Amino acid sequence: MTSMLNSLRNRFLLSLCTVLCLALLALVLIARYQIMPILLEDEEQYASAELDRAGRALGAELNHMRRLVEDWAHWDDSYDFVRGERPQYIDSNLYESTLETLDLEMMLFMDADNEPYWVMGYDAEGEFTSCPGTMPPCDWAAFAVSFLDRRISSGLEEASHTWLLAQPELAMAALSPIHQSRDESPAAGWLAIVRPLSDAWVEQLRDTTGIELELSPTPAQEGSTLQLERISPTHMAASHLIPALPPSHAVRIDALLPRQRYQASLETFRFALYWTSGVLIVTLLIVLWLLERMVLAPMRQFARYTQRLHQEMVTPVMPESLAARHDEIGTLAREFRRLLKHQQQQSARLLELTLHDPLTGVANRRLFDERFAEVLKRPGQHHRTAAMMIDIDHFKLYNDHYGHQAGDACLITLAQCMEQQLSNQGFLVARTGGEEFSVLLPDTSLDTALTHAQQLLQAVNDLALPHEYSPTGSIVTVSIGVAAQQADLLTPGDIMRAADQAMYQAKSGGRNRVEAYRTSDRLSPIDR
Repeated sequence: MTSMLNSLRNRFLLSLCTVLCLALLALVLIARYQIMPILLEDEEQYASAELDRAGRALGAELNHMRRLVEDWAHWDDSYDFVRGERPQYIDSNLYESTLETLDLEMMLFMDADNEPYWVMGYDAEGEFTSCPGTMPPCDWAAFAVSFLDRRISSGLEEASHTWLLAQPELAMAALSPIHQSRDESPAAGWLAIVRPLSDAWVEQLRDTTGIELELSPTPAQEGSTLQLERISPTHMAASHLIPALPPSHAVRIDALLPRQRYQASLETFRFALYWTSGVLIVTLLIVLWLLERMVLAPMRQFARYTQRLHQEMVTPVMPESLAARHDEIGTLAREFRRLLKHQQQQSARLLELTLHDPLTGVANRRLFDERFAEVLKRPGQHHRTAAMMIDIDHFKLYNDHYGHQAGDACLITLAQCMEQQLSNQGFLVARTGGEEFSVLLPDTSLDTALTHAQQLLQAVNDLALPHEYSPTGSIVTVSIGVAAQQADLLTPGDIMRAADQAMYQAKSGGRNRVEAYRTSDRLSPIDR
């Protein structure tokens, strides 16, 4: 077993098989604890939405009842009838076909004293009766009159009202004060209408909503009114309670809903799960084949080459098939072959890091001096090398006022400005002092160097860096001294001293200016 595991091929195969098993287990767990709860939650939301739709259909019917009772209650004939001024109202309006047309069970008119004025409806045996008050044969309406009297006497708002009734039978009731339509006279009484939730009406509601539902009275319950029971893989039973009167009861909507969405989603997920498992297995086989062809075989070849390095006195040539590869193995082979050269480059890079200013990133004095000496040694450079000395005017005042962090930021900004202005032309910018910069301009005459200096001076002024306490101006300025190689200026030290002298002259002349060193100028100490 140990010898088998020494093979990278066998270890990789074992690892892939383990990963495959873990992936299949993860898919099963995801299906069990992530996908299935989501599908079931979606199914519950679907059931809730369907029951809400049925509830809205009931609400629409109640609104229809409200409009119906208001049409009758705001009719001037109804107003006059309740006031005893239109006895013919009974013969022209209160007959059995009126209830049949309106699909009502009862119409109850009450006078201004909340006493029953006229009752029309069907008694317990389904016989039509129409009477003044609740005298026989309309005594069956006494319960409704008592119910309405209690509701009105309890301070019921003088407006239209609708209710679902759970007792004594399932019904919808609407109540509205009787007003005259022409003015805002006091109500002459109340009109109540009742529509039973009969089997025919429920069947019509099924056709309207497309939901197999039943309505039944039930005691009111606290908490969630939605109940869901999955009775088979294809159907579920859902129920929802709607508040009704009396307050101790409610109307229960029972619906038989299909589970097509759940089944379709479940089948889709299973299909995806099977295909995913198959793809994983096929992928495993393809990966093993690619591993052998693209990794294991060239790695064995590379291992044999490294063994030959220890065994042979003369460094063998690396197989070209390894070095010519365009993948990681080829990169490894080429990097292995160039290791020593890479180390030399790293050493040179470390040396390069010691030649730049850590704050501004431009060259430091060491690199500047070395590069200056190299340029003067080149053939054909006589009288063709120039240099600048740049000093920030009143930089101590800047640091004292704005602080050293702002001073550092100012140095960085000016260094970047110099780099952008000069470096792309082959000139070397270096920081050679605290606020002092130097520029090496190979193959450049004095006049050309002065032109570059004037452009740099303008670029610094264009930055408009605030310098509130500068005696020279309100912005940061620089003084620039320019010198070029001449007969009496042949060494880097001579040229830089001349540039320094020219810079001194720029400062003495008012700062924020460029001065050039001429042969007639006399070198003197600089007091800045």
